[in-house]
Amino acid sequence: MKRRYILLCCLLFAWLTDGMAQKKPLDMEAYKLWRRVEGQHMSDDGKWITYRFVYIDSEGHEKDSPVTYLHHNESGKTYELENVRQAHFFNNGKCLKYVVSPSPRDTSGLVKDSVFLLTLRNMKKQLWDRPYDCNESSDSPVMTYSYPIGKNEKDKDIKRLVIWNYETGDSTVMDSLDYHILLDNNKTIIYTKERDGYKSLYAGPVKGKQKLIYGNPDARLTNFTLDRENMKGVFTVASDTSFLKDPDLLYAFNMKDGTYKLIMDTKEVVLPDTAYKVRGGLNMPFNNGRYIFVDGVPKVATPRRPKVEPDKSFELELWKWDDELSQSRQRNGRGYRRNTPKYVYHVDTKECVLVSPAEFDQVFHPTCDEYNYVIISNEAPYRGLTDWRDGESSDLYLVNLETGERKLIFSDFRQRPVWSPNGKYALFYHGEKKTWYKLEPTTGELTDISSAIGYPVYDEEHDKPKPADSYGIAGWLDGGNKVVLYDRYDMWVIDLTGKNAVYSLTNGWGRKNNTSLRLLKANYDSKWIDTKQNVLLKTWNTETLDQGVYVLTPARKIRKLMEGPYALNFNQVTNDGKYCMYIRQNYHEFRDIWWSKTDFVRPVKITDTNPQQKDYRWGSVKLVEWTNFEGKRNRGLLYLPDDYDSSKRYPVIVNFYETHTGDIHVNPVPALSSAMINVVTYVSNGYVVFMPDVHFTIGAPGESSYNAVVSGTRMLIDRGIADKDRIGIQGHSWSGYQVAYLVTRTNMFRCASPGAAVSSMVSAYTGIREGSGMPRMFMYEETQSRMGKTLWDDPEMYIKNSPIFYADKIQTPLLIFHCDKDEAVPYSEGLNLFLAMRRLQKPAWLLNYKGDKHFLYNKAAEMDWTIRLQQFFDHYLKDAPMPRWMKEGINIDERGIDQKYD
Repeated sequence: MKRRYILLCCLLFAWLTDGMAQKKPLDMEAYKLWRRVEGQHMSDDGKWITYRFVYIDSEGHEKDSPVTYLHHNESGKTYELENVRQAHFFNNGKCLKYVVSPSPRDTSGLVKDSVFLLTLRNMKKQLWDRPYDCNESSDSPVMTYSYPIGKNEKDKDIKRLVIWNYETGDSTVMDSLDYHILLDNNKTIIYTKERDGYKSLYAGPVKGKQKLIYGNPDARLTNFTLDRENMKGVFTVASDTSFLKDPDLLYAFNMKDGTYKLIMDTKEVVLPDTAYKVRGGLNMPFNNGRYIFVDGVPKVATPRRPKVEPDKSFELELWKWDDELSQSRQRNGRGYRRNTPKYVYHVDTKECVLVSPAEFDQVFHPTCDEYNYVIISNEAPYRGLTDWRDGESSDLYLVNLETGERKLIFSDFRQRPVWSPNGKYALFYHGEKKTWYKLEPTTGELTDISSAIGYPVYDEEHDKPKPADSYGIAGWLDGGNKVVLYDRYDMWVIDLTGKNAVYSLTNGWGRKNNTSLRLLKANYDSKWIDTKQNVLLKTWNTETLDQGVYVLTPARKIRKLMEGPYALNFNQVTNDGKYCMYIRQNYHEFRDIWWSKTDFVRPVKITDTNPQQKDYRWGSVKLVEWTNFEGKRNRGLLYLPDDYDSSKRYPVIVNFYETHTGDIHVNPVPALSSAMINVVTYVSNGYVVFMPDVHFTIGAPGESSYNAVVSGTRMLIDRGIADKDRIGIQGHSWSGYQVAYLVTRTNMFRCASPGAAVSSMVSAYTGIREGSGMPRMFMYEETQSRMGKTLWDDPEMYIKNSPIFYADKIQTPLLIFHCDKDEAVPYSEGLNLFLAMRRLQKPAWLLNYKGDKHFLYNKAAEMDWTIRLQQFFDHYLKDAPMPRWMKEGINIDERGIDQKYD
């Protein structure tokens, strides 16, 4: 018996090792096999899903016939729709419209697209054989199409509109419609119709007689708009032909009874600033029809500048110290704004009140119909500061629409105001004070509403000089009298009336369980939270990093529906909340489509996008933790090869950018490197890859990276994972800078590859991001570079954090990657680092893919960089022979002729 057991174990071991041996390491040929999922849509009833597969590397697959898959979720049956790229559900998910394109192999040019309509109940399809397109309705079997039936006296097409019921075959025909809107599940129509040179407005049932609302050859209707919910709208009229381009009369109408009345005659409106007049247009009245917002335009138009051919014998770019926008921002399309004053027209008194002067920028108003106050912003005082500040600031004013009185609320404010849905309150998140405030417009009183929560409502892990963002608003209760705010973990109810105390909607469950709770909604445009129904919550455990779905019950209990070691991205939830479609992934599991009822009892995996993954050595990932040199808890991700043996030490590549632990469940895609290493490829080829999180201290970004990265790498050595003589490091852009800094502080890395790295914070501070035209000062003073001061406030700090000043201390061979058309980091930064290494006679190579940018976009260049980067690491970390390009270089006459990979 014992002998049989030993024999069985030997056979099992042989089978496992043979299976391991059969798995291949990832290479460039493998990259061509990987696909992604596109075009995923779920029908409104949740019963069907469409999707298609697309090769990530399209080379070699250009002539593949595109296939859209139609999957029935309950039966599991899948239909293949050949040569289909476009598919849309309609009629509440009961039908599908799809377009069959010519096969990629058909190069005759004679075959055209074909449109099919498919009834999903019986899979009966119908060819749309008309030479014009049809427009389907998502919630109805009614379709519309139009076609020309002749010409009018202006030689314009006269069109016939057909409203056709796909299920019954019934149709209604209407001729000469100019513009129409279908309502009430396509049972009601409103339209304009042109006849005898003028338009008339009609409304009524599709099947029946429509009534004339307005039509007058002497005072011609020009346009209309409709509030679909209330079935009320406005139309504009030109009292005579001189006003056709800028109609002077505005009428309000009621579609239900066909009545209308004049509400504004622009000729009678006198603006407070007599240099302006009212611009006519479709301006909807609000506040029970009492107010209308209107724009002012100059009475005398600014004369156009005569067209003059510029002198091209030379081109001067003049930079002026106090220009509102610097020249680089101007040439990147950020021109000056030409605003116009905005007024509110009082229908009863026929007077206009100034709301927003011409120099102001935006008007923020409630979304409800009844309100008496708005907030306006003036960015002008701060627009010139955006070269060194991230984003725009403004002065915010409260404006009384009755009187036009303006009251300053905040100066130099960075965030947008948020109105409650009932228009009674305005909320402001003040970044500098890390507090939410409530404004009561009637009193002008500002009140702190978030401090009572007792926990931060701002990003607790924020480590940039710029003030931290808030966690945001979850939604509203009690008609807008209560707002629900997020903290890091939970949701909190604030009674804006002040009658009730603050309380946690989630009973503090999230913080107690280290789990962030966020709403999972069918419609993210919806402002409301219905606490009388079960509320779905998407969750993220900040310790285990698992994600899931929980439910908040009306009794405010939290109950788990689904959770695990994966990342979730919800594409769609049906309007009735019964079904959902989502993407699930982790390191081993590709980003496939899943479908489920929202009880998540039996979720179903719909796609298997990359079955070939099982044939390749893939490795694994785990979360690691250590104490960094500051004595703080530090975490990171450790990627291990398939055959990892804890008794052996491995070559390690340290690769990082900001923080990575939140990406532990992101599925890696094998692909060419456009900048950073492709982690899964290196793991597949026997490397351990370490990605430490870096959290920063303002003013010491270089030393912060040292404290995290070097301490984490030391941890790998101490735990017997890393071979201390075979550790490389690579980073790009911001982490490229950190790599350049680290090799001035330590010799623990056998080799290093800094990509698009700033070598001198002194010179880069006043560099230009050519892509946006933005001077880079804002990055140092407020955002990623985390200095928090100007260069002149603390020049020593800038020098201390600049690798170029300490290049003489570098003992590590460098492979520098930087392209001469880099739009984010000036090419001179990489070149300067290389020239410093050259002057100091230290081993370094600079790869400049001429004409390419911050990342590589040229596939041939990506292939070359992928090869050279791996050869560099293989030479230093695996004792592979030094390739000739490293040994000999490539002179100008050899470019493109001898790549010297051997």
